[in-house]
Amino acid sequence: MDDWERMVSSMKERIKEGDSTPIEYLNKTIAFFRENYHKDPQPALLWNLITLRDELNHLMETSKTIREIEGGEQ
Repeated sequence: MDDWERMVSSMKERIKEGDSTPIEYLNKTIAFFRENYHKDPQPALLWNLITLRDELNHLMETSKTIREIEGGEQ
């Protein structure tokens, strides 16, 4: 199992257990990669994580806006 698979597996478990939301986990993972960048630079992985987090934030905001327009729960 490579680093990416371990990271994804860990993220799934923490989210299932309610220990973290996907965005919180992505923020922690991004912070970890930024702090350790000098030891093991992985710019493509870091940028992919940042893009994923930003897209997830955008989708959550869009979903919230749609619910507000439809008069559903907020």
